Amino acid sequence: MTIVAGIVCEYNPFHHGHMLQINKLRQEKGAEAIVCAMSGWFMQRGEPAVVVKERRSRMALACGADLVIELPALYATRSAHWFALGGVSLLAAAGVTHLAFGAESDALRDMQATAQRLAFPDTAYQDGLRRFLSAGLPYAEAQTKALNYGEHQSFVPTLPNDRLALAYLRVIAEMKLPLEPLLIPREGSAYWETALPDEISLPASASAIRRKLEQTALLSDVAAYIPQAALPYLADTPLLFSRDAAPLQLALLRRASLDSLRALPDMTEGLEYRVQDAAGRAENLNQFYALVKTRRYTFTRLQRMTAHLLIDYRESHAAYLREGAPYLRVLGANETGRQLLHRINKTPILPLITRTSQMKALTRHNPHAANAWEVERRAAAMYSLLSGSDYTRGNPEYFLSSIMV
Repeated sequence: MTIVAGIVCEYNPFHHGHMLQINKLRQEKGAEAIVCAMSGWFMQRGEPAVVVKERRSRMALACGADLVIELPALYATRSAHWFALGGVSLLAAAGVTHLAFGAESDALRDMQATAQRLAFPDTAYQDGLRRFLSAGLPYAEAQTKALNYGEHQSFVPTLPNDRLALAYLRVIAEMKLPLEPLLIPREGSAYWETALPDEISLPASASAIRRKLEQTALLSDVAAYIPQAALPYLADTPLLFSRDAAPLQLALLRRASLDSLRALPDMTEGLEYRVQDAAGRAENLNQFYALVKTRRYTFTRLQRMTAHLLIDYRESHAAYLREGAPYLRVLGANETGRQLLHRINKTPILPLITRTSQMKALTRHNPHAANAWEVERRAAAMYSLLSGSDYTRGNPEYFLSSIMV
């Protein structure tokens, strides 16, 4: 059986840990092709991409990926479940046979059993979830406690990559997708680690690489942690960090009405009042987060919220989220990737987009695609404004094209 491995990713930026995963898929799992569903302008935690998606796509292609497709901002900037649903549905439509993902744990069978409970919840889990949410716990913590509520004992994710792995497996179960999971245990720095490892041989986290670049703006300081083939795409280009968007985000928070705040995704339980009050008192965005953050309203949730405000992503845009990705938009491909695209195009599950003109035609009659494209264009417009590069000359969605190498 031909193994076409799929990866849901951000590559923000691409580093040795990512290349290690791709190499293992080739050498240990026998993957003949690798497809990446990659976030575009903004990331799952609400941060802007450190470099534009065109360069991150080239990094992936230079380091072993065959086909890079875009995870729309509609999914890429949401919580783990929606992020996973968008990415997994995209990869399934691209003809992937195996879903590859990293995790801190290697207990795949236990994860799959828990994913089944989340996909098809039993009474004990539902009762526990209601109880812990009513007690004011954040959703992730309430879910963790509910999984072991009563007599049940399930795998409990406590680390970010384990939670994402569980989200992927849950989507496979819910959507009844014929995807075989390939768990690649994480090596090197933890996902959230913000310091570069002392041993250069150990993969650094993307968070640590971004932090170092933000501190020094010197590519030489992180070059040892990035594959040589990827390095040129981080050079001679503006780098964008959360701090660059912060003043504009605080300005938008200060001018936002309660109704405009209520229109944002996940703005529940009267959070808009807390947000509006803090925005008027905070002197900067970090202080705003400190004023609003509670055990219930985590930093990541608030960071996503300010990203949604920035790109004008409203809850109304999420009307079709449960259907999965609305189109398969190609960011880049090599020869193997082009062969995959030819195969996909023979019996397409989703509309295949390689040119902006195709997107314009699709959105005239497909409301889900129109919603996703509207959010994507707004994300691109705000990113280009903040980047201080040639992209400020207009919305880059209208002049970027698929990369063929």
